[in-house]
Amino acid sequence: MNKTKVTQDTLYKYLLAHDVILTRLAELSHIDQKVVLSCFKHHNNWHGNPRRFNAEHISAINQALPLLADELRSRLLIFGSTQTFTNRRGKTYDPALVEPIKELGKYLNVMSMTKRLLGWSMLKKNNVLSNTASNMYGNISQADTVIINAEILSVAGVLDCYEVVADGDVE
Repeated sequence: MNKTKVTQDTLYKYLLAHDVILTRLAELSHIDQKVVLSCFKHHNNWHGNPRRFNAEHISAINQALPLLADELRSRLLIFGSTQTFTNRRGKTYDPALVEPIKELGKYLNVMSMTKRLLGWSMLKKNNVLSNTASNMYGNISQADTVIINAEILSVAGVLDCYEVVADGDVE
C-alpha cells in the first residue's frame, strides 16, 4: 500500500484538527513527550533555530502511527448493552458507553471531540459522562455512537496512510 508522504507540520495540523492526544503518540514512538511537543510547535533550540524531528524521530513516529491507528480501532463503541434504556420521550440511550468513551480519552480529547462532532457543551459533556447525579448521566444515543465511531475510523484510516518525511522530501 502506498502511503501519503506528509511533513511533520501536516501531521500536526491533522492531529490537532481531530483532537488526537499527542502524549499517546509520544509514548508509542518512545520519544519524550516534551520533545514531541517542542518539535511539532517548532520551539527554538539553543542556537535559535526552530526544532524539527530528526531522521530517527521520524522513523519512530512512522512506526507509531499504525499502532495508534490500531489502538483507536480497538476503542470502537458498541451500542446496545444490557443497560440500554428508552426514556419517556422515546429516546434510547446506553449508559454502558460512559467508560469506553472515557477510555477513548487516552487517545482523543473527548471534550473537544464531543463539542466538534456532537455539539455538546462542556456542561452537557460533564452531565453525560461525569455527573452521576445528573438525569442526563449516560445519555449516549446510537446516533452519538455512530458519529464517534465514524471519527475513530476516519482518523485511524488516515494515520495508517500517512508517512512522515523530512520537510524537503514531500512530493
